[in-house]
Amino acid sequence: MVSEHSERYRYKFANSAELDALLSGHTTDGEVLLAGNRRWSRPPLGTAGVIWAEEAGSDALARPLVLISHEDELRRLCGRYASLRSDLSPLSAWCHLITPTFAQELDSLTRTPSLRGMEASWTGLAVAEAVLLAAKPIASVRVAACLATQSFAIARSISLWEHVSIDGVIGRLDNAQRICRSERQAGAAQRRIEELRPSLMLIWEALAEASSGLRSPSSRDLAPVVACLHALQKARSMGSTDEARAFIEPLLPILPEAEMLEELPLRSPEARVRVYDTLVASLGALDDHGKKAVILRRNALALLAGYLATVAAGGVASLSLTEGSASRWPEITAWAYLIGGIGERVVWASGFDGLGRLVARELQRSLRLSEAPVCDFGLDEASAVVDRGLPDPLVNLRVKQSRQATVALLPGVNVLVGLGESAQSGKMEVARPSRENQPKSLNEGLVAFAQSLWPYLEPHFAQYMSARLREADSKRAPEGRARRDTKRRSVARSLFKLDGDPMK
Repeated sequence: MVSEHSERYRYKFANSAELDALLSGHTTDGEVLLAGNRRWSRPPLGTAGVIWAEEAGSDALARPLVLISHEDELRRLCGRYASLRSDLSPLSAWCHLITPTFAQELDSLTRTPSLRGMEASWTGLAVAEAVLLAAKPIASVRVAACLATQSFAIARSISLWEHVSIDGVIGRLDNAQRICRSERQAGAAQRRIEELRPSLMLIWEALAEASSGLRSPSSRDLAPVVACLHALQKARSMGSTDEARAFIEPLLPILPEAEMLEELPLRSPEARVRVYDTLVASLGALDDHGKKAVILRRNALALLAGYLATVAAGGVASLSLTEGSASRWPEITAWAYLIGGIGERVVWASGFDGLGRLVARELQRSLRLSEAPVCDFGLDEASAVVDRGLPDPLVNLRVKQSRQATVALLPGVNVLVGLGESAQSGKMEVARPSRENQPKSLNEGLVAFAQSLWPYLEPHFAQYMSARLREADSKRAPEGRARRDTKRRSVARSLFKLDGDPMK
């Protein structure tokens, strides 16, 4: 790949005519793009910032890479090209669309994500959410389900962009679901996501704080939980033989049950399971889920239970321990999968039944603005051009996938979203017979189908049976062969003759 600092990359603030020319491949004068140059991050109103790659030679071709447009002008820009230059639409399928808010965080055309050593924990949380939503064993969960989770979207967003919020990411993910699916089609799946969301919210916030590198959380309610994660990360990085003590120390002042883990290394696996059961029983005793103190206590208990699940079997993870309580206490499963990744820097092993390396690979993938996007469309453009008044609302997005689309919630944050029936490309509507013409039973339908095909199949069956009978005759005495051949051929025809009901 050509270096970002070469003269191949240029930029300018383009008006409508200049933008049309650049997007069509016609080169023009433009300043050389230099690393750290922020002058191109906020174009004047009425223009769009364009970064393009320019080929060498007299017949140089401009290849647009990035369009920078103000938030209030982006809708008009996308709508204009969908209507007047549909050959270039959707823009976000082949050219990065970003707003000045994101552009000002860039100092080059490559953006490297960073979760400060918590990549494995975010990976585990995404897998846990997929397992909880599917309500199936991890062996039955596919990577596409993990890449469609809220946890993955949040982790990817905060790893690339410092200014985004968890609520903002969730809102954009919900918007993408509404765009791609009708309310009827979203239905039960969306309800399950919304039911699970409150259980995961504090976990997202705590892990986001731990991933930010800040030692003082923005919320005092999160401080003990974040301190536990930091302490466990440090203990594991140092190879401590008593990580449990370091892990529970921040919780001791606020959670008496934490004392049960003080002598954890000396306890047998059976004793550890009994402690786990005690913690789950304490969770069951909570009756007020609305108060902040109760929510924090609930998550602290679930945090301890999740940690026990990772060390219950003599220091070996036993995630199946959480299955019995997953429906009522999904936090335990989420914490268990998360904690299993604390301090783990090797994310390419076969953890989580092979899902870990695949999810971690997408979390750690660099955003390269010098390369084409890897999404079907961006959310901002979809919001501008989707028309609910059409039979296929996504027609202007030209989706070519059959079941799901890759949607860019934010620059570089691609998630998988299931498509509604009307948006599935290539799906044909099959004419169905009216109720009056439908068979009264499955048996009658099969009879009608067989009778309609039999005239075409009967000669082939007869020929096949005759050949088999002749082959059998050739192995016997030759006398009477012609007579037997004639007789057996007639028998073969009678066996396969459909006079009446062939199902009898």
